[in-house]
Amino acid sequence: MCRPGRAGAARASRAPRSSSRTRRPVADRSGKCARTWVHCAAATRLLVEQGWAGLSTVAVQSAAGLSRGALLHHFPTTKALTTELVAYLVERNEEGTRAAAARVAPGTDPVDATLSVLSETFAQPPALAEQELWAAARTDPELAQALRAAERHAGRDLFRVVDGLFGAEIVAHPHYPAVRDLTVTVLRGLAASRPLRTSARAEAAILAQWAQVARSLLDRS
Repeated sequence: MCRPGRAGAARASRAPRSSSRTRRPVADRSGKCARTWVHCAAATRLLVEQGWAGLSTVAVQSAAGLSRGALLHHFPTTKALTTELVAYLVERNEEGTRAAAARVAPGTDPVDATLSVLSETFAQPPALAEQELWAAARTDPELAQALRAAERHAGRDLFRVVDGLFGAEIVAHPHYPAVRDLTVTVLRGLAASRPLRTSARAEAAILAQWAQVARSLLDRS
């Protein structure tokens, strides 16, 4: 599996922590790794624009502008592509989270900051592509099997990012694991239902209500 390292230390104090490895630009990666991620970027666009029904090795090859042989060398099946794609989406989601966290004003309440950052991140193409995979897995047992293994790693990475957003003080609270899990669930649910809403007011109201509940659970009300 070709995984570039994560970015260095975040610029904002509330940005999620990153590992000691440094992400390299696509141009600096090995040829194999660069081609792999070009395929994953193309697959992400297809998922966002056409959904799971539009994702196939032939479609990815065409969208990526690379040869059929190059694609099949790395991903002989859609399952192989899906496994690597989840790793790619995790990296891109973390990049988006870090960028959103860097825009948070200093002194913002950590609960409000976290909800704002995650809400923005879950509206971006990498998160939307991941949601497409989840929805398709309901009726595709082979996809569901591939996702279960890949998402075990993705889930650990997501929790690490969320922990970094909330900060060490909140993470140490005994109620924090429940707050973290429910926060992710609420934000994913809002993102999934976003196409059915005609304004952002309902979502803002739900986020404000959950922020109050979270602060109460964390003794910050």
